[in-house]
Amino acid sequence: MSNQRRIGLLSPFFLPIAAYEKPANDLNIGLVIVTPNRIDWKRQKVQGLLWTGEAWIEDSVVLPRAHYNRFYGPKPKVVDRLEGLLGKNKVFNHITRFNKWSIHQLLAESKLKAYLPATELYTPKQLKAYLERFKQVIVKPVSGQLGTQIYLVREEAGIYYLHCGTTSPVAVFSSLRDLLVKLESFAHNDFLVQQYVTFASVQGRIFDIRFLIQKGGAGNWHVSGRLSRVALSYSYITNVSQAIVETDEILLQAFPGRHLLPTLTELSLEAARIVEASLGSLGEISVDLCLDDQERVWIIELNAKPMKSIFAHLGKGELMQEIYKQPLLYALHLAAS
Repeated sequence: MSNQRRIGLLSPFFLPIAAYEKPANDLNIGLVIVTPNRIDWKRQKVQGLLWTGEAWIEDSVVLPRAHYNRFYGPKPKVVDRLEGLLGKNKVFNHITRFNKWSIHQLLAESKLKAYLPATELYTPKQLKAYLERFKQVIVKPVSGQLGTQIYLVREEAGIYYLHCGTTSPVAVFSSLRDLLVKLESFAHNDFLVQQYVTFASVQGRIFDIRFLIQKGGAGNWHVSGRLSRVALSYSYITNVSQAIVETDEILLQAFPGRHLLPTLTELSLEAARIVEASLGSLGEISVDLCLDDQERVWIIELNAKPMKSIFAHLGKGELMQEIYKQPLLYALHLAAS
């Protein structure tokens, strides 16, 4: 066991992470849960939680030569200190919660600009301008997650409708002023206003496309998995979905005879390259895209800590093992470089 290659899982919690046990065994590597307060910086050792291949045990071990950051949020201070010892970018996933406005600005300055819905920071003035321009807009938080607080605002013949997750409005206003008063209770400068995109649908249910982009043993971005979330029939968002299905199948139903996957794949890979170049070392992200009924592709959102477990809905055990194995392979690549 002492000669076994080891990978650090940098975490705020001194607890096992069971999902990586079998991939670690397949690769014949040891995992070490590394928490900042248990690191002995002088001796370059850590009192870690070590996966031996059969069990998790507490042990003092030499700091692994590469770490997979499992903190959620901005880059933790411990990353810089670890990289001061181990070398630059020996800890990957510097950031695990993207700011939607920052990501939009990054992509808007790239060749992907044409694939982005018009987006600005929320102000009453900006909402008014977007309603005049688009008639339907999305209002959502800069750092929201799991589809919460994604509001649809629309105007028809001087009447304003506010939706919260469903196609039936939760409130109706006879003037823009009344709508703005309502929005003041929750929408501030940490919200975005965005052009509403009508997603393509199958049997009356809209769908999106998620690409899981990871780095593996070669250190290059690649697509590890893809799926589509099919929305509930009464919803304009896919975050709470009616079904998780194969992307190939739903594209065939929605756009028979069209070959759209190559374009969607390259857009996802380019998005990963762009954000990493600006935000620091990353090893995995997910990219959510959609098509409208005119086959136009839109980039909807990027996630810095993608939910791997969602791919279990596809019922492919081998795929799940590969998805969890990729970060370990990438860590091995970093440790050896």
